[in-house]
Amino acid sequence: MRHPRRFTALAAAGALLLPVGLPSTASAAPVAGEDVLYTLDADFDQGVLQDVNHDSPNNDQLQLDRRSAFFPFVNVAASARGTMLRIDVNTGAIVGEWLSAPNGRGRNPSRTTVDKLGNTWLSNRDEATGGQGSVTRVGVILGGTRVNADGTDNPTGDYLKGPFAYNTCEDRDEDGLYATSRGRDDIRPWTNAGGADNNGGVTTAADECLITYSRVAGTNTRTVAVDADNNLWTGGSNTQHQKISGADGSPLTAPFSLGCGGYGGLVDQAGTLWSARYGSNLLRYEPGTDSGACLDTTHGDYGLGMDPRTGEIWHTKVAGNRVVKLAADGTVLGSFPHGNENAQGVAVDGEGNVWVAHALFGATTVGHLRTDGTYVGNVTLPGGTGPTGVAVDTNGKVWVTNLTTNNAQRIDPDAGPVGGGGFPVGAVDLTVDLGEGAGPYNYSDMTGSVLGEITAPVGTWSVVQDGGVTGQTWGTVTWNTEAEGSVPPGTSITVEARTSDTEAGLAGEAFAPVANGVEFARVGRYIEVRATLTANPSGDSPVLSDLRIKTSERTGVFSCQATALNLAGIVVARANPPDVPCVDDYANVANVNLSAGILGVRANALTARTEQTPDDLLALPPAPGDGAVSTARIEYTRISSLLVNIEVGVIQASASVTCDANLNPVFAGSSQIASLRINGVAVTVGSAPLTIPLLIGSLQLNNTTTTPTNVVQRAFALDTALTDVVLGEAKANVEALPGEPGGSPCRV
Repeated sequence: MRHPRRFTALAAAGALLLPVGLPSTASAAPVAGEDVLYTLDADFDQGVLQDVNHDSPNNDQLQLDRRSAFFPFVNVAASARGTMLRIDVNTGAIVGEWLSAPNGRGRNPSRTTVDKLGNTWLSNRDEATGGQGSVTRVGVILGGTRVNADGTDNPTGDYLKGPFAYNTCEDRDEDGLYATSRGRDDIRPWTNAGGADNNGGVTTAADECLITYSRVAGTNTRTVAVDADNNLWTGGSNTQHQKISGADGSPLTAPFSLGCGGYGGLVDQAGTLWSARYGSNLLRYEPGTDSGACLDTTHGDYGLGMDPRTGEIWHTKVAGNRVVKLAADGTVLGSFPHGNENAQGVAVDGEGNVWVAHALFGATTVGHLRTDGTYVGNVTLPGGTGPTGVAVDTNGKVWVTNLTTNNAQRIDPDAGPVGGGGFPVGAVDLTVDLGEGAGPYNYSDMTGSVLGEITAPVGTWSVVQDGGVTGQTWGTVTWNTEAEGSVPPGTSITVEARTSDTEAGLAGEAFAPVANGVEFARVGRYIEVRATLTANPSGDSPVLSDLRIKTSERTGVFSCQATALNLAGIVVARANPPDVPCVDDYANVANVNLSAGILGVRANALTARTEQTPDDLLALPPAPGDGAVSTARIEYTRISSLLVNIEVGVIQASASVTCDANLNPVFAGSSQIASLRINGVAVTVGSAPLTIPLLIGSLQLNNTTTTPTNVVQRAFALDTALTDVVLGEAKANVEALPGEPGGSPCRV
């Protein structure tokens, strides 16, 4: 019996259909907060789990699933139509159809394979112009809402609008919407106007889920196989093979040829490339040592599959009713009948079953045997003729593509009559019509099972966090601070982040690696963090015990203070007496009559005010215009002594510190004295600094004192031997926080 597989992120995909024709998913809503710790099961469930769990062996931590699951689609090359169709394996709904190459370039796709991110690579058999072949990559979107070009909802609209549960497509025109296929026959143009995409690229593709088109060394390309690093190995009829980037489709290696291979292929657990050759020799190539060999036809000559439990390779022969089992080093371990004279595709599931497509020569069955060679029986394909490709889906069911009848069929391995060895033969439980002229060839890893089960023992957990304000500055991601966290030798935990001011905008941003607990200062209201857990070749899993996402905190605060009058320490009308930190404050005194030492002071309408922008520095990231301002004002003042009488009109002083466009603090101070009379004689002052000697001391006016961290503005300061008086004083400072030497509220 098959065992159910955990597919936390996408397990529900296909259980229901969204109006957009895409499968529903366990989409996670953003988590609100500037500082959130994820450590309990409920915390991790706020994100999306892919091939990881918090159930086994322990709760309140994440570890890799013991068996990988993969995206719930089968990706069929409609070879004769020059397109690829994507089918929801749970419902049979065709969720999209895409051209395999731009206009004017060779198509006829025959093989597909799926990478770690759910993208589908396909090869074009008809392309050999200029001695090069081609491969195309199709992205995947889960969730979203169908809309018109203006963003209004329309179940049959040409666009998808986020938020999405998952998205690898590219918003090339940056309109916030994704133009992509709704399903079968909705094929968007790829004009290749002016030959813009002849040599690679998707600039003229109307469908934004067509994300790369690459010209490669292998002509009439057939081999497409993804390795553990998520890069693609290609090969063609000229036996030229080459590795290209899984990120952008650019070449990563020089082409090489050993004179064999170039048809269907796969990469095994050790990273070895296997590439078949119809009627000829099988390529076995080890990239790590740059060495390989051509294995003769006793090893098989067509379809390739891999046992997920042992890593053994299974290779069909087109003729002769034989499928060959190979050790990882290429040694033949056995050759077994499979129930028909001919064969093409082959797949091996996790329950010890081998499935053989009985080829395009009028066959109507799929062969079923066990990995020990026991022949179980043939699965009859009602309404299906010409089975060429076969693959295992994420639920353990088997898909076969039928070239002659233009359909794909799903086989339940647990159904049908009991056959050899006492095992069920299997039976078709779903047929999907691919449309007239599809001609599905497709003997390859069209579901991603080889990568998901063997090549890539990885899983991810991702979460979106809402920082609450536009332009939020994110500072650190910290993980595995608890004792349960572990990274055994050969395993790894990689954490990446991306940010945007809109949730939907995250999909258009690239992930960038972040270091554990190290400031990285990404800006945007929303942050998406993705942790990737990778096992070692022995299958040991790392453990993610906890992960915390925090915004960046400013490294300093503003301070501010305004004082209308200070007579020998007697203060009248002072705003923000503590000075640090700055707060919005206001003081007002109608009139005052004071004496101290030799001076008497009478003043009217004294006010002081302090203001900070923003009011809460902790809630918002630094931004140009942030700052502190203090102002002091007195309408009229009279100062009396035995020798000198001074009358002062309106006095006003202000001091400010402001974060400039480069987030550096800029200080400014100014003051104004409307009128001044000393012993009845008018003195012109204004706003310029001025020092006046008096019989009783020194009078300083409009004095500004600035340092790298503060500014003090004094409008009026009378210094005598016995008594001092200051009128109109304003201060604005920046103060570093403890442990942040040189810190500033303008910086994180």
